[in-house]
Amino acid sequence: MPIFELLKIRNFKIYLGANSINEIGFMCRLTAIGWLSYELTDSPLFVGTLAAATGVSMSLLSFFGGILADRYSKPKIIIISKFMESLIILLIGVLIQINKIDELTLIILMFLNGILAAIYVPSRIGFVKELSGTKLLLPATALDFGVMTFVGTFAPALAGLLIDKISLSFTLYFSFVAYILHNLLMLPLINKGQKYDYSKDLQIIKSIKYIFNLNIIKYLFIIMLSIAILIFGLETLSPVIAKDMFNAGPTGFGILLSSAGFGMAVACFTVASLKSINISKLLTVSIAGGAITLILFAFSPNFIVGIILFAILFSLAAASESAITTLIQTSVPDNMRGKVISIQTFTWGISSLTGVLSGYLSQQFGIILFIFISGIILLTITPITKLIAKETK
Repeated sequence: MPIFELLKIRNFKIYLGANSINEIGFMCRLTAIGWLSYELTDSPLFVGTLAAATGVSMSLLSFFGGILADRYSKPKIIIISKFMESLIILLIGVLIQINKIDELTLIILMFLNGILAAIYVPSRIGFVKELSGTKLLLPATALDFGVMTFVGTFAPALAGLLIDKISLSFTLYFSFVAYILHNLLMLPLINKGQKYDYSKDLQIIKSIKYIFNLNIIKYLFIIMLSIAILIFGLETLSPVIAKDMFNAGPTGFGILLSSAGFGMAVACFTVASLKSINISKLLTVSIAGGAITLILFAFSPNFIVGIILFAILFSLAAASESAITTLIQTSVPDNMRGKVISIQTFTWGISSLTGVLSGYLSQQFGIILFIFISGIILLTITPITKLIAKETK
């Protein structure tokens, strides 16, 4: 099985261990900041605005992050960007503890956090191929996501309990420590990154033109954007979903996020365990299934059914992300991988950026109608996966 072949690679195991610790910190931070944003204002619009602050900087600088990933050592970029992010999280925790946090300060700090995410993500994703090789890229990507999302099954619930029983600031201090541990574990890999020759023929504008002249990249971009906005964008609104749809508190909010993590982990470990799989079919089934699940989730009769459907929804999203990440990296030369991965980073930033619109629409028309319409939109986009299948033949 591919998963066992990957676990024989020492450096890949080190990377997985470090990334699991990082994910604990990330999910605790995500849960704490999400709850803080809604607690400060009791406004879905502000929840969306805060996500947009991260999304703007992440999207605008995503291609710059891709250029850095192609020109410099990826593990060094990972370690530096994570250290800077840990300082932001520490600062927010201190500001909460001394009662000096406000909406504007939080927006500014999350904007800075988005800049670091734009730098970090292309290097983190691109480093997987350097550790696993092309042959094992799909299972390696799925296993990487699987470990992250497995941690995501309990970290949000843990964060919810920490918020409930101790404090928001303590939860953020916990995240800070996790980020520092991640960097310490990554140190043995600091000189293991590959650097590629830089060509003047592959500068920013020319690189963008080259990438988008490839039909498969155009089609994948549409799918990536749709998943990022319509499914992963629900993470931004999850405090609203927990509170308004299910009348749940911080612990219920954490459980909702944990169900998403569980669903993603199951999907990723399944993909990583399969000896052979048709990537195009995987993508088609995942997108169509995600659309149908969105529609069903909008009418969840209770919290139990809701978390089950939320888990299924995110399992399908994770399967599609594994397929997409593999396809985009195998569609371009190695010295372009960072740049093409930055397109995926851009869509993740856009999903946060559209949080303002999502927050406004859910505030005006209700979260249930918003989720239902999202499912209908995703269903109409599903046929694009057939075009992707033709390009991969």
